[in-house]
Amino acid sequence: MASNGPDPRDFLDMAQRMLRQLFDEPRRDDQPWADVTREAARRRPEPSPEEQRENLTFALATRAVEALEDLALNVAAIRQRLERADAESHDRPTQGDPPGR
Repeated sequence: MASNGPDPRDFLDMAQRMLRQLFDEPRRDDQPWADVTREAARRRPEPSPEEQRENLTFALATRAVEALEDLALNVAAIRQRLERADAESHDRPTQGDPPGR
């Protein structure tokens, strides 16, 4: 059983790239790690509503990608079962076939 459709892995790779582009902040090479750690220490303990929304959006998007990965694995398993069943049905003689076929 041949599939003419797109490979689900290509779709998942594209979805992950899009999520990274959406949520990654542009990084500057001139900023040392010390500045980042100091900034994190100065942050409020409670995230702002905007940060909470971004965190929730990212968590939901991540879960959506994981669900798509699960779906792709299930589709691949079903495809393999169908291919095996198709191959087995071609190997078995039918009732009207002579025995040495």
